[in-house]
Amino acid sequence: MKRFKEKTVIITGADSDIGRATALRFAQEGANCIIVGISSDILEYIYEDLPQDHTWINTGNHLTVTSDVNDPSQTARLIEHVLDKYEHIDVMVNIDTEIGIHQAAIPELIKTQGNIVNVSTLTDIPVDWDIDTYKAEQRNLTDITKKLALKNIPNNVRINAVAAGLVATGDSSNPFVALSPLGKTATPFDVTAAVMFLASEDAAVITGMNLPVDGGVSTFNS
Repeated sequence: MKRFKEKTVIITGADSDIGRATALRFAQEGANCIIVGISSDILEYIYEDLPQDHTWINTGNHLTVTSDVNDPSQTARLIEHVLDKYEHIDVMVNIDTEIGIHQAAIPELIKTQGNIVNVSTLTDIPVDWDIDTYKAEQRNLTDITKKLALKNIPNNVRINAVAAGLVATGDSSNPFVALSPLGKTATPFDVTAAVMFLASEDAAVITGMNLPVDGGVSTFNS
């Protein structure tokens, strides 16, 4: 069964490995995907891989949008553009992007009783990085998520987060793995699996949660 059939899903920060994996998975499960980022070339590359529903009268049931979601005016145009084509918004996934876009999307999510999943990753490890810094970042993400979730419980809009640490792609080295009790860290597929769960009806009674997908790093390191 396709859990997101005819659902409209906006994915910001989509011009990334996690963005590509997330868009593919949502599209495979029936969603209309709006992939948003700052690199039009990467977005088009991802778009070409998305499965299309050819029962549609007009070709293409996905959309690429080159936009800076930190700019309120661009965010407003993005939401307007999506509504013009799909008429509703059901899920928003924010990958390493600012949460300001929530304010533009929430009024539409209230109408559909939709939800938001924020994804936080370590895209780079600075020289002075340590586990305490990482856990402080996770606490901050948890606090933000809880506040937004509590504010929107009366609106029936769920808001959750996924904390992914330093995500491994291909054969790239990953110094984060040395801290992992499981001896491995997340791949884009692992992160996407958590996002799909939180965005689906399987998580209908979950809100305000930050789900670590980091090989146990945040759970077992002090």
